[in-house]
Amino acid sequence: MSFLTRRKTILWTSGLLLVCILALMSNLGYYGGSTYSGKYCISCHQIRPSYDKWSRSSHRNMDCKECHGSALTLDPAMHATNLRHLYYQVTGKVPKRVLLKDHQVDALLANCRRCHMNKFAQWTAGGHSAGYAHIFLEENHNRKTLLMDDCLRCHGMFAEGDISNIVTPINNQGPWDLVNRDFAYRAVIPCLACHQMHIEGQPQQIPNYLDPKGIGQFRKIASSSVAFYDRRERRHFPLSMLPMPEMNRNGRKVVLSPDLRQRLCYQCHAPEATLEVATGDDRTGIGVHEGIGCLGCHDPHTLDARASCANCHPRLSNCGLDVARMDTTFKSPESSHNIHFVSCQDCHPKGVPKSKRQRELDQRGTKTIFQLQTALPEQRPGTP
Repeated sequence: MSFLTRRKTILWTSGLLLVCILALMSNLGYYGGSTYSGKYCISCHQIRPSYDKWSRSSHRNMDCKECHGSALTLDPAMHATNLRHLYYQVTGKVPKRVLLKDHQVDALLANCRRCHMNKFAQWTAGGHSAGYAHIFLEENHNRKTLLMDDCLRCHGMFAEGDISNIVTPINNQGPWDLVNRDFAYRAVIPCLACHQMHIEGQPQQIPNYLDPKGIGQFRKIASSSVAFYDRRERRHFPLSMLPMPEMNRNGRKVVLSPDLRQRLCYQCHAPEATLEVATGDDRTGIGVHEGIGCLGCHDPHTLDARASCANCHPRLSNCGLDVARMDTTFKSPESSHNIHFVSCQDCHPKGVPKSKRQRELDQRGTKTIFQLQTALPEQRPGTP
């Protein structure tokens, strides 16, 4: 190799090494602050809006690295994401919004479990922890209803692509299989479907124990993370922005619970366009349970309602029967009386019998009338 060629090679190698060192320094600078404080995260890119929300939220005492990792994180996917963000800054191709990808939601799910172990265990035991295989490979449903993109509005909010990227074939004949078998037990309704992380608000404070009467009376209501993740908009909508439908039953407006959390339930357990109770996936309480919201009976994470009767009822009903053993779907799924819609007339088509209390009142009233009728004229009220 000639001297000139050797010199040119050294120059090219030195230049390439210099570029690598500069890139490494930029990358270290990008990562470096993340090992200490989240404040560094907002020094050079578009994360400021999320940081501002976080700084006012109940998570504000946790640094960004607790959920998003840092320079010391042994997660290649996290480093690949940060390198991609670094590329955005260098090229100026900064996206308007930072959006979570499906695999990143799974990583955040593990972070939720790390701190909220009890709630996570309850969610795991409930119906909302179903996986893609449980929902999209259900033969009875798939033979009756054609799979469509709108299925992902509630079952797979963070899934990338459309329904054809999840299950194949798209028909009513089957047999059906998942396009990606890794999705089999991936949750279709993860924590982030109903909770947003960067919420505005203050964490709960220790009460003033020197004023015991005011501990309960003046306790501030904690900020709620409950919000609906809209797949189309790719963002969370808090309860205050969600609508409450005006439900109808045979032309009559149904009384609804004032619990704002029920707005979230309606996003998926929705009626048809007529807003008629019991249409579509609606479960609005009517009959004896009208006005009671979903969370009046269902645990928000396990969805368990087995002990819900005791929340309101004494053991015996007006009929003198154990309410938990009446012929409703609460006792048995095979019952023809849906617990959400059951009324007294469903079991008493010939007329609802009077309660023991009402019978006592009626007897007392009859006795009073008889006494008035048989009393001497001078003993009757109003007689001069």
